[in-house]
Amino acid sequence: MKIIGVTGGTGAGKSVLCDELKKCGATVIDCDYISRQVTKSRGAAFREIVEAFGEGILAADGELDRKALAAIVFNNEQKLELLNEITHKHIFAEMQKQLDGCTSYVVVMDVPLLFKPDFPFKCDLTVAVLADPELRLKRIMNRDDISKDAALERMKNQMSDAEYKELADICFENDGNPESIREFAENLCKN
Repeated sequence: MKIIGVTGGTGAGKSVLCDELKKCGATVIDCDYISRQVTKSRGAAFREIVEAFGEGILAADGELDRKALAAIVFNNEQKLELLNEITHKHIFAEMQKQLDGCTSYVVVMDVPLLFKPDFPFKCDLTVAVLADPELRLKRIMNRDDISKDAALERMKNQMSDAEYKELADICFENDGNPESIREFAENLCKN
């Protein structure tokens, strides 16, 4: 089994690359998806989050108001660390469960925080997806329906391209060209 860790800043296009890797036969373990599952009202981390941040982060339907929670944590490093401390153990447990059930030769872990010290999985190859900051900004605003200031705040709290370039085995500049994304994904799955 070959494990490829894919990371990059918000709006860089990790998901687009991972979709192409799936088409090449890789199994993708998506940390953002897992995070959303463990933080749903029936998820493993939900109660702990509400206890830590209060009922004010709940929407009318009883689920997390993700925008309200994001407004709290993206402006406060200590609260972001607390949220990560709560959620990571549940996310990592689900990742391990999915990894244990994998039969594909290539397994891709789509992980925004791949280079954090507490990441418990060893990757055979790490890939950082990078994109022009203006392009990322537009993608984030459109995807999340947020203001430019809110998108910039999210970008500010993430690693720089220079840090990704230093830590990743390979960097992929995602300008949105479908052909170059497909070609890059095919090469990753072959080698």
